[in-house]
Amino acid sequence: MDLKQVPLFRDLNPEDLKALEGEARARRLKRGEVLFLEGEPVHSLFVVEKGLIKVYKLDPEGRKQVVLHLEGPGRVLAEVALFLDRPTYPASAEALEESQVLAIPKERFFQLAEARPPLARALIRYLARRQGQLLHLLDRLVFHEVRERLAEYLLETLATEGQGFLLPTNSELAALLGTVPEAVSRNLGELYRQGLIRLQGRRVYVDRLEDLRSLLS
Repeated sequence: MDLKQVPLFRDLNPEDLKALEGEARARRLKRGEVLFLEGEPVHSLFVVEKGLIKVYKLDPEGRKQVVLHLEGPGRVLAEVALFLDRPTYPASAEALEESQVLAIPKERFFQLAEARPPLARALIRYLARRQGQLLHLLDRLVFHEVRERLAEYLLETLATEGQGFLLPTNSELAALLGTVPEAVSRNLGELYRQGLIRLQGRRVYVDRLEDLRSLLS
């Protein structure tokens, strides 16, 4: 992957990008393979090169998963964990399908950020955008209905991954949307019956883009 495509690095000059690429190491993951576990020491920043990674937490009994977010190509993992007082991963991550990530060692990333101010500034801007996204997520969970949250998720995923994107399981999607699997199934079925989307297995095709957008107004 060209790191220029990654939002965190897109404003860097060619020299800084080359330095980062020299530190990155590819790691392939099978479906269901764990990338890191909650509580493990943070050793790398990860960039998703292909596939889909689920970030989740377990309940205190270690049985029920709460999905925090899903990250596809070009997205970064563990960027916040690098700066925690106790540098351990605050959540776990595993591949939902065959995936590949680029791992940049933590210490080398810090050395590059200290030596190259543009990289440090890019990181600050990226973290600020992520905070804005989290605030938007909170607003969505509190004030929007499940159907609106689902439509927004579908539109956002379509914009980043294109037609035929892979849908998480209803349980995982419910955790992302702050609802229950039954509500996800019901609302997906309604969008399908109205002809706004097509489903081929877990692949989604949006046939009536503007009508789907209108659900957000």
